[in-house]
Amino acid sequence: MRTEYKHNPPIPYSLHDMRVKKIIIQDQTIALEFEDGYEKLTEPFEQVEGNITIEGVDFDCTCVMLQSKWGNYGKFNGEKLELEHFIKRYKNYSFEIVNELYGYNQVLYSGYLSILETEDLVQMDISIYFTGKIIYDTKE
Repeated sequence: MRTEYKHNPPIPYSLHDMRVKKIIIQDQTIALEFEDGYEKLTEPFEQVEGNITIEGVDFDCTCVMLQSKWGNYGKFNGEKLELEHFIKRYKNYSFEIVNELYGYNQVLYSGYLSILETEDLVQMDISIYFTGKIIYDTKE
């Protein structure tokens, strides 16, 4: 027997090349505030201002992975952080999302962390396990 499966959930907006300027934790939610919003995936495919809230987050299964500078290949000294610890450590940053992956109750945002005190970019992933909704709050 052959069973084929391709999970491709319909998402209303693309976060590719969009910059997160702040991450806020409140109760079991995470709010991502964006510098310039994100891209609408329906005609006319325009950029809209907005933020995202993720509900029902399990913080025991949510983390930030800091990897190599500039996304270089080879050996590096990385760091895995609880999201709350990341927020406390980094105050003046932006996180440019390059890839977004959605699975069963999980989201992975991959991209580059830019820290205002340094010129180096650090490859970074935010992995979030959640049981609620992803809410796109736009100003359109």
